Amino acid sequence: MPVSSEDYAFVSQHLAQYCWTVDEIDGDGWAALFTPDGVFAGALPEDIAGNEALRQVPVNAGMGIPEMRHFITNLTCEYAGRPDKITARYYTCITSWQGAGQFYALALATADLVRGGDGWLIKRSNNVMLPRMPA
Repeated sequence: MPVSSEDYAFVSQHLAQYCWTVDEIDGDGWAALFTPDGVFAGALPEDIAGNEALRQVPVNAGMGIPEMRHFITNLTCEYAGRPDKITARYYTCITSWQGAGQFYALALATADLVRGGDGWLIKRSNNVMLPRMPA
């Protein structure tokens, strides 16, 4: 079932903050987008769970991908069986703007969000990293 315009706008803004905070290496800001037991899965060798561990994801990513920038496209949102849970599906394009800039990776992403506080929080972010084409 499609979400309300208000919920869609909130999720879109939330995911934009997800990109900005990871790119600006703001671990506290990025972890605050998740529930306390939130999970970031699929993009790294092991799933990352809980706010304390999630705080390190932007720091570690920033060391691995210099001057990274994330872009989310083709966002679709549906209530997941009840009005306090949303499943968002989207593509995440990851680039590096070091030097002339280059494509880094593309992920098929799904985020499960739950209503919390003043809006929505990510309960689980699942990412399927697509293979890169040979240069």
